[in-house]
Amino acid sequence: MQLPMIIVHGGAGKWRDERIPVGMEFVERAAEIGHGVLLNGGSAIDAAEACTAFMESCGELNCGRGSYPNEDGVLELDAMIIDGKNLDFGSVAAVKDVENPISLARYIMEKTKYKFFAGINAKRLYNEMIASGYREEKETGVIKPSFSPGSDTVGCIAIDSEGNIAATSSTGGIKKKTAGRIGDSPVMGSGAYANDECGASATGWGEHIMRVVLSRMTVLYVEEGTDPMTAAQKGMDMFVEKTGSEAGIIVADKTGRIGFATNAKAMPVTVIQGPSAKKMSTSCQQ
Repeated sequence: MQLPMIIVHGGAGKWRDERIPVGMEFVERAAEIGHGVLLNGGSAIDAAEACTAFMESCGELNCGRGSYPNEDGVLELDAMIIDGKNLDFGSVAAVKDVENPISLARYIMEKTKYKFFAGINAKRLYNEMIASGYREEKETGVIKPSFSPGSDTVGCIAIDSEGNIAATSSTGGIKKKTAGRIGDSPVMGSGAYANDECGASATGWGEHIMRVVLSRMTVLYVEEGTDPMTAAQKGMDMFVEKTGSEAGIIVADKTGRIGFATNAKAMPVTVIQGPSAKKMSTSCQQ
C-alpha cells in the first residue's frame, strides 16, 4: 500500500557540493513531519502545511527564515497551498515579517472569500489570523535572514489514505530580486497544481515556469494516461524546449505513484509511502 504518502523537494538550483547533504537532511525531516501527520489521521492539507512550515522555519532552504533577501536586503515571501479535492487554493505574495507564509496561504483559502493577497495587505491578514487564534506565533517580530544554500522554491505533495491530494510551494524568490517581484510560486498552475487525480510542485526560474504553466501541464500529462515519472520528464522537456531555462518538478497521483525531474545541478527529494513509512531520497544530482 502506497498511501498515505508525501513527496517533498528542497529546491532545484546550483547547489554547492557541501550543501547538498544539508538540503537532503532538512527535506527528509520535513517529509517525516508531513508523513507523521498523515499516519496520525491528519488530512493531506494538514500534512502539506506542516511539512512546508518546517522548511520555512529551518533556515536552511530558500523559503521563510532561510530566504534570499531582495535588492534592499528585505525578505519578501511567496507561498501557495492547494486542496486538490475541491480545486481550492490560497496564495500570498511579497509578504514581509511572516516566517510561515504557507499558514497564511491556508488561512486565505479557508477563512476569506478571496484567494490571493500581496504585500502590506497580506500582512494585515496575517495579523488578523493571529488575533483570531487560527494559528499561534512562535515569536513576535521581524524574521531574521538565515543562510540559503543556493536552491530555489521548496514544495511538497501530500496524499492521505483516501487519495485526497494537497500541494504547496514556498519561496523567498531569486537572489537580490527587485523589490516587489513575484515569481511562479503563488501562481495556481505554475508553482504548483493539484486536483482530484494528481498534484505537482515546481521549482526554478519563475518567469519561465509561468510562461508554460509547468505544474498544470505536467498534471495534464498524467490525466491523459502518462505515468507520473514519465510525465515529470515530459514536463521538463517541454519547459526546456519552450524556454531554454532551468527548473525541477515533483509529481504524485491519487494512487501514490510519484515522479520527479530536473535539469538543475541538484534538487533534494524525499518520498515516504504507506503505513510502513517506506522512504526514498535522492539529490537528483546531474
